[in-house]
Amino acid sequence: MKLSFIGDNDLPGVANDSRLAAQHGFAGIEYNFWGDFSKLTIETVRQMAGIHKEHGVKAAMLGTWGFNHLSQDAAEREQCRNLLDRQIEFAQVLKAEWIVTGCGDIPGEPVGLKIARFVEVFAPQLAKVKDAGLKIAFYAVHSNSFLDSLPAMERMWEVMPDLKLKYDPANWKAHGADYLEIARQYSHKIGYVHIKDHIYKDGHVVSEPPAGMGDIEFPKVLAYLYQAAYDGYLSIEPHGSHWGRGELRRKNILLSQRYIQSMLV
Repeated sequence: MKLSFIGDNDLPGVANDSRLAAQHGFAGIEYNFWGDFSKLTIETVRQMAGIHKEHGVKAAMLGTWGFNHLSQDAAEREQCRNLLDRQIEFAQVLKAEWIVTGCGDIPGEPVGLKIARFVEVFAPQLAKVKDAGLKIAFYAVHSNSFLDSLPAMERMWEVMPDLKLKYDPANWKAHGADYLEIARQYSHKIGYVHIKDHIYKDGHVVSEPPAGMGDIEFPKVLAYLYQAAYDGYLSIEPHGSHWGRGELRRKNILLSQRYIQSMLV
């Protein structure tokens, strides 16, 4: 297993994070985009890649969030397909190992229909990902992804057993699901991992501190990952209004690194 962290997307942020990654020995930097991905240009991506080369660091993953690949609107589906093509191209320029996106959703429809539509939409796209030398994982729980429960994922794996999950234990806990049971049963289906912590009070998240300072049981998560011989990224996600900004963001990244590193060999 190897450590990365989610970087800032603007070029000054890319430079600052590249220096941080190089100084502290991170294996990679992850980048995520929401609706603003449509405004990202190949010229900017090439500049990002140049900054990485200058500092001797690499991209771990390029993610896009919130796009509904299963939309009932044909024009929206076509837009999502074009954006995924751009994601593949940009990830190649960045020399990222992984891309991550959502499965899409058709609200109100049964899971079986959603899976059938997913296979129809993504089969040719998954071939493109493989041909580009990339690996893909799909996020769950939120932002246009019908993988919102363990049964939904199990139904998906019956049809596409090789599909990989982007696993975030804090997101699953906030969703009300047993994140440890997911890791216990299906760590072999996990392709990429996010690391962030939550502190709960009266059932609500009140802080998102560095890993090891909250309620997520990371030693157990890593134990299950080791049992499945997981050898991918553990990507630190500095998140929240306090620990996701400014100097506390930097401390979050480094304190999380120190804690998780103690469990890596």
